[in-house]
Amino acid sequence: MVIDAMLKSRPISHDLSQRAVNHLIEIGFHDIRKLSKSSWEEKAMALKDGGYNRYREQGATNLGEMVDLVSEKYEGDLNNLLKKANNDRNKTRQLIKEIKGLGDLGADLFLNNVQSVWPSMAPFIDGRSLETADKVGLGTDLDAIYAELGRDSMTMSRLANGLSAIPTLSRIVNLVVGVLMVLGGISQFFPMSMSSIIVGIYVIIFGLIVGGLEFLPNIPDYVYRYASFLFSFLGRGAFYIFVGSILLHDGALRIIAGSVVGFIGLGYIALEFIPSIEPPSNMRETDQGWGAEQV
Repeated sequence: MVIDAMLKSRPISHDLSQRAVNHLIEIGFHDIRKLSKSSWEEKAMALKDGGYNRYREQGATNLGEMVDLVSEKYEGDLNNLLKKANNDRNKTRQLIKEIKGLGDLGADLFLNNVQSVWPSMAPFIDGRSLETADKVGLGTDLDAIYAELGRDSMTMSRLANGLSAIPTLSRIVNLVVGVLMVLGGISQFFPMSMSSIIVGIYVIIFGLIVGGLEFLPNIPDYVYRYASFLFSFLGRGAFYIFVGSILLHDGALRIIAGSVVGFIGLGYIALEFIPSIEPPSNMRETDQGWGAEQV
């Protein structure tokens, strides 16, 4: 469960990190005894084979340091951490964050999972998933949700993990923007002229890129290198406003598409100045390390 939280707290897609976790389990690296006997190179290769390529080196280092800490401080058994915390959730959270690679987000993800085997940690749902629960009509009263689930900590854990896997609103918004860009680009072909065709092709390409990024499990390095502006609220917002202004001229479809894309861009720029709102995983710079400790 620590490994699961560690890998998923990095800014990559949920599906990709889950594949990496599944691979580590398949080769037995969820067993601390086997993991402790593996070399750094073997850990890095295992992460790479699981698709966790971008962070494999840091991940291998964090896995090794996690093994050392758990072995030395808790005699190789995290149940001893729970005992040391006296079954207190806040103390447990504090102790688990001593593992490098587990920041606030990682600790939340760990608690989402571990309540299934440590009932004293229930009920727990991380903050972002709790917002999702509210949006889907479950509310934010953890005790009430827990009661509805029959105070079953295993079911509570499944719910918490299920909520964390629901696509974020930003993903839906970006897909809508991508579709509008493609439609707006196509509309540029009518009436046909050389300049409108060129603009239309560019806008269609922009739309395909924006939409395509939402389906990539692991964004290639060259995308970060050549389109870094897409990986922040400010840069993404400015880009949407730019494309929206290109579309905003003759024709109802172009005016509607340009207006919607432009207003979404303004919304993203506003989000840049709200510190409590983090960009989703595929809209972050790779070196920011959202949710994970810098090591």
